[in-house]
Amino acid sequence: MKKTIFFLIILGLLFIGFQNRTILADKANQIFYQSPCDTPKTFRIGTIDPRFGITKQELITDAKKAASAWKNNKGMVLLKYDPNANMPINMIYDQRQALNSQINTLNNQVTQQKNTLKPEISSYEQQVAQFKQKSNALNQEIQYWNSKGGAPQNIYNNLVAQQQSLQQEATRLQNEANQLNQSTVTYNQQINQLDNKISAFNSVLSLTPEEGEYIRNGTSEQIDIFITNSQRELIHTLAHEMGHSLGLGHNSNPNSIMYPYTNTAITPSVNDEEALAQVCRKQNIFEIAVENIVLTLGTLHQKLDTFLIQHQ
Repeated sequence: MKKTIFFLIILGLLFIGFQNRTILADKANQIFYQSPCDTPKTFRIGTIDPRFGITKQELITDAKKAASAWKNNKGMVLLKYDPNANMPINMIYDQRQALNSQINTLNNQVTQQKNTLKPEISSYEQQVAQFKQKSNALNQEIQYWNSKGGAPQNIYNNLVAQQQSLQQEATRLQNEANQLNQSTVTYNQQINQLDNKISAFNSVLSLTPEEGEYIRNGTSEQIDIFITNSQRELIHTLAHEMGHSLGLGHNSNPNSIMYPYTNTAITPSVNDEEALAQVCRKQNIFEIAVENIVLTLGTLHQKLDTFLIQHQ
């Protein structure tokens, strides 16, 4: 009986020890293995240049829509708005947006001019065709009466009246042609201005980030937006830069949020989701520390490259 009780006590102690060991192992696992996606990053609204024509509340709404694109495997949104967050979103109006606005204005002017010129030229061509028909008919009639040795007085008077009318119409058509020519010259000038603005815009973009930029300098982070053509494109740009802030790089799918060129995608593609799953995997805390160092060094290299290009 005593041996049985002793055996049971030993089993109980072993069980308790196993439980404690399991609990300690779980705690150690939680301490040493973490996912960057266990808790959401926070962002706030920084500076907004009034020339963008967007309010702080509108930008908050758009930023929340952009943030909702990025969720972990539990459905938690990985970025959330917090007015006291360390990472600001800034709307910076510089040469890029100024040129972009000018391009949009010129493009609208060119489109309007083109839409006006098209029907005017078509109408003019129809009038010229009718004038030629009238002129040919009059010449044929004059030749007919000449072959007859002359026309009766009433017919002669009618032919003279038709000739004078055609001369007046020819003068009017010539004046209209001159006006259309001036309009065409203006149209071509606008096309040249548009080409020049686009060339200047592309030249600026070759030296600086395009629509937005995620900047990380040590523990300091910020998102700067430089260009916005529409609300949807702004949401895309915000989502793209937020993706960078989570650690996502570019991918080659044109329908991805993380595609390196501008689009209007605001829903993650399969490539985006795969990259996010990789970022959100459980990692040893020392691995995370190393990745943070690598990200910081990468940012410093990007800034150095930009500086060297701008000062060549």
